[in-house]
Amino acid sequence: MTHKLSFYVQGTDETIAVDIKKVFNAGYAGSDQESVKKHIDELAELGVPAPDITPTLYPVSNYLALQSDGIQVQHDETSAEVEYVLVWWGGGLYVTIGSDHTDRRLETFNVPMAKQASPNVIAGDVWRFEDVKDHWNDLELECWVEVDGKKELYQQGTFADLMAPEEWRNTFDEKKVDQDGHLFFSGTVKIVNSEVAFATNYEFLLKDPVLERTIKHRYTVEKLPEAIE
Repeated sequence: MTHKLSFYVQGTDETIAVDIKKVFNAGYAGSDQESVKKHIDELAELGVPAPDITPTLYPVSNYLALQSDGIQVQHDETSAEVEYVLVWWGGGLYVTIGSDHTDRRLETFNVPMAKQASPNVIAGDVWRFEDVKDHWNDLELECWVEVDGKKELYQQGTFADLMAPEEWRNTFDEKKVDQDGHLFFSGTVKIVNSEVAFATNYEFLLKDPVLERTIKHRYTVEKLPEAIE
């Protein structure tokens, strides 16, 4: 079972129509694993179950990958997680940016279920991996939120803060991640003020300071009406 997403390859006149077959969400994938362990301890105090190993990898349903400008959720305790995204297609590898939108309430009970509960929002533009691999660590991630009508920086980091694709090689081989039609979300970067934002407007950006270009996407979050039960 697949569903199709189209991506514009920046700097070219090419658009790729990708049959999304599988989606993988990484977790606890910071390049500094000692800091990751401290973060796990902090999350445990909030009731989030600690993983047995790090980094983690969560396969989620392919239909969760969306390029929508709006998503719907069941309650107010959900939030964006800005990440780099790898896209394998046509024998090539592409990179873009996305948000592994997460149900924070469900996360305290079961992390894999929380990953499955909300969409993976992804930008519509990509870059060729070959064009950025030599300055990979310089690429920048940002996520902005709108609070009381004011735009605020929510998350910020660089690819150096996250495990690089080559560090995932054994896992990619074991789980057959790097195959045509597969998406890989990298795990996220730090929150600027350490406080999770349950916002209704998010904008995320991937910046290349070397080639001076940007990929960005924004989306809104709408809470569904209460169930009748």
